[in-house]
Amino acid sequence: MTFPIVDWDAMDVHKPATADQAFIDEFWSAAAKAWLETLRVACGDSFAIHESERFLLLSPLSQRPAQVVLEYPEKTRKRIGRLLDGIARESEQGKVCALIFKDQDQYYKYVSNYYLDEGEFSLSGGMFLQHGYGHFVFVQDDMSNIEPTIAHELTHCLLQHLPLPAWLNEGIAVNIEHRLSPPPGRPLYMPDEMQQRHIAYWNETTIQEFWSGKSWRHPGESNSLSYDLAKQFVGLGSRDPTAFREFANAADVVDSADAAARAYLGYPVAHLAHAVLGEGPWRPDPAKWNEGMERGQF
Repeated sequence: MTFPIVDWDAMDVHKPATADQAFIDEFWSAAAKAWLETLRVACGDSFAIHESERFLLLSPLSQRPAQVVLEYPEKTRKRIGRLLDGIARESEQGKVCALIFKDQDQYYKYVSNYYLDEGEFSLSGGMFLQHGYGHFVFVQDDMSNIEPTIAHELTHCLLQHLPLPAWLNEGIAVNIEHRLSPPPGRPLYMPDEMQQRHIAYWNETTIQEFWSGKSWRHPGESNSLSYDLAKQFVGLGSRDPTAFREFANAADVVDSADAAARAYLGYPVAHLAHAVLGEGPWRPDPAKWNEGMERGQF
């Protein structure tokens, strides 16, 4: 099976030359719908397109199950808007698309189109593909990931207008995800065990990778500890919702939100690291970020 993959950079040339955001939103929604129709034909007769206020769904689901699936992201985007009032914002760049494939084989064949140069791809039950027109992909026989994935990635979508550093972007998304879709069962590590893992891993070098966002690009311990550290930092920094709102809106990736923290939280971001890791060389130093910076949504 060959899937049609759109050259969205070429599509961008046809974007209407207007400041009317509603018209631009309609343009991209229409383009997305045309793309899903082409995908529907490639996927087979059992697939259909369903639509809600801000989402498009391509799946083999019948009408009622498809509408039930669409109800969750619609409800979730409104809940995120309330939880991040004054921070989150609708993109107005077209409806968000979600694809549900009938099995892992179909899912893998589709996703592999976006990871041609990365070797063997690790399968999962769902993810958000940022490439081109960002969209969700899931597998019908493994829908357990749909709620946490949507909660996490929709948060990113509603924050994309802000130049957030990776730690703040991911920290907010993880906290929202866990609030709206709490992880089931006992955590892999208890808090004191996680604390010891953090203390053993972070040092003068690795903390700069965290502030620049590059620590998320390393698999294994670096990635998992980065998510947890970011979650803790945002938890600490958001205790005053008003101050956190001002901080998030002023945060900038260029200094890992340090100036915004000083201005609106009343302390540098290194103090967040002091609270979790103890005293140490935790100050962000952009001069050491030779590999550039990341904004998150990995």
